[in-house]
Amino acid sequence: MNAEKIIVVGAGTAGMVCAIRAAECGAQVVVVEKDSVVGGTLHLSAGHLSAGGTKRQAEKAIEDSPAQHYDDVMRISKNTADPAIVRLATNLAPKTIDWLQALGFAFEPQTPAFIYGHTPYQKPRTYWGVSNYEGTEIKWAGSAILETIMPLWNKLVREGKIALHLNTKMRQIVRNEAGQVTAIIASDPNRPDEPGLTSSVVFTGSAVVLTTGGYGANPDFFHQMHPDWRLVSTARGTSTGDGALAAMQIGAQFRNAHTHTATLGGLETEPNSGRTNFWQNWARVSNAKDRKPREIYVNAHAQRFMDENMDDPDPREKAAEAQPGRKFWVVFDAHALHQTGGNIVPQWSADRLDEEAEKGIVVWKADTIAQLAQRAGLSAPQLEATVGRFNEFVENQNDQDFGRTYLQNAILKPPFYALLTHCFSLVTFGGLAVNHDLCVTDHHNQPIEGLYAAGEILGGGATCGHAFVGGMFLTPALSFGMYLGEKLASTR
Repeated sequence: MNAEKIIVVGAGTAGMVCAIRAAECGAQVVVVEKDSVVGGTLHLSAGHLSAGGTKRQAEKAIEDSPAQHYDDVMRISKNTADPAIVRLATNLAPKTIDWLQALGFAFEPQTPAFIYGHTPYQKPRTYWGVSNYEGTEIKWAGSAILETIMPLWNKLVREGKIALHLNTKMRQIVRNEAGQVTAIIASDPNRPDEPGLTSSVVFTGSAVVLTTGGYGANPDFFHQMHPDWRLVSTARGTSTGDGALAAMQIGAQFRNAHTHTATLGGLETEPNSGRTNFWQNWARVSNAKDRKPREIYVNAHAQRFMDENMDDPDPREKAAEAQPGRKFWVVFDAHALHQTGGNIVPQWSADRLDEEAEKGIVVWKADTIAQLAQRAGLSAPQLEATVGRFNEFVENQNDQDFGRTYLQNAILKPPFYALLTHCFSLVTFGGLAVNHDLCVTDHHNQPIEGLYAAGEILGGGATCGHAFVGGMFLTPALSFGMYLGEKLASTR
């Protein structure tokens, strides 16, 4: 094959944009994708983007800049994110938003806006598309980005400027004697493997860009990087860390696993499966801004461990992660179940939750607190004491344990409910180390020439540190894909 081709491994958020821009800039692009479809996590993403200094902000008279965005990311991450990577991401972000706008992306009219599912920015700089997910309070807008770029993608594939290979899994990264990456070896979808024989195809090029995503669907890899965590994940099934593993085999450095941060509210509807579905069953316990708490949270010892009325998601996440098994039960009564102001599980009506409680898989109900504790696997005396103490706080309007100020609902009216929630992995935070040009680096921080990476394969720790920072997964994936596509096409 032509040695000047750019090989992009993974046709998801970063990979598609990388291939599009490289092809538009005149490069020959080969895209290798192990799935049968393109799009990756755009099929699942909530689609939150962030940027400071965009045309859309200017249209709304919002004064902002990449420098202010950078400062805010470092503030929220408590300076645990990679400054060089964050600087690059925030500098590129406005161009990415403007590019989507020029392609006709349908922004929600109120954006840019503040969001409170993560620690909010100090300025409205979060964007998302018009929701196309009906029946819940959650916006499933990642697919709107995919729909926006698909016409351009299809055109370039049809014209032969992007050579797309689906159902093709990378097996190995090849370096020459000088240490430069010159090719990849992948499975051959046209020649099924036979016993004792592996059918492969070699793709040769001037650069290889890894955009294969995270590793939240690979329990073995996850436990290798996070031995103290039990994986409960909602990651797409293709998020198996293939690209990272292949790069590590040739000496690439993997970093930031220690920054891994969980999302709260996962419901493991199939016990011990290690899987949850954010879009079908998720408990709204990430903050008290979107929904005021009518319940208490108790850990495996049946004890409260936080002020349930905290607005900021970050300390809530840290408090939950510190609990045994990284799980907790949401305890409430019949009055709270039927109260207006948002259901604890947005996708479930009050009647649906009551039906699930009859099954007794992730939520239980009983006529007494002692019975509830027994059914939920908690200490009855301790849960009775915890609920009794909280009810006294409500009566006296004084939470002596955690200082909760919203004390409108004592837990008094049967039946009583306990909903088991887990800290779960929506995305992964460990990833490949790269330099300021997004070239993958080895354990001596030296670049592996010819090998680049973008997207979740870099890990959330690079762009978010030990926190969730709004839009700092999706936007850098798009921006870095665009950056690499343009850069590598110009240096062929």
